[in-house]
Amino acid sequence: MNRFLLASLLVFATSFAGDRKQLPGQAGNDALDLEANIILGHDEITNAIGADIGEGYVVAHVKVMPKGDKPLRVGPDDFTMISRKDGQRSTAMAPSEIAGKGALIVKRGDGDGGKSSWGAAGIGAGLGSSPGTVQRDVIKGTQIDDKAKEGPALAALTAKVLPDKETKAPIEGLLYFSISGKLKPKDLAIQYKGEGGKLIMEFEAVKK
Repeated sequence: MNRFLLASLLVFATSFAGDRKQLPGQAGNDALDLEANIILGHDEITNAIGADIGEGYVVAHVKVMPKGDKPLRVGPDDFTMISRKDGQRSTAMAPSEIAGKGALIVKRGDGDGGKSSWGAAGIGAGLGSSPGTVQRDVIKGTQIDDKAKEGPALAALTAKVLPDKETKAPIEGLLYFSISGKLKPKDLAIQYKGEGGKLIMEFEAVKK
């Protein structure tokens, strides 16, 4: 009787373990697996890219591993970063939005969902929040100035960015997000929404 009870408990525990919460920085389904790590801090981001892009950014190193027999379309547009701390959201930015010609068009709103205002931030400039408020910055597009010069970081950003392509093989690269403030990896999440479905990668440490 005791042996039967022990065996039943082991089966239950194994079944439960298979449904346990996914590991930080990982997510997957039948179509693909994702792995990512967050890069924070000006010096760490500069080292990862190989160029200085200024303040106000968070970078993620992402690996995408398709599972199916058919090629899967994957690219930076599939990813959005969310700050669990203050509600900021940013889709992955193209290198040209950070170090190309022109300026970002930014819509800013407070944390209460009140009135929002429009402003333009120079390429490479941080998009910070004013003291005492929660700013949710949404990139709406770019304005091109034909007389402006491309930023010196453009080549490095382009070389390191996650490719936009159809693939059956694993691919990896960097994603750039306009998220500002003092943040820790546990404050952030990355949402994937593309041909492979919809997944969320959280970065909260696993509690033992």
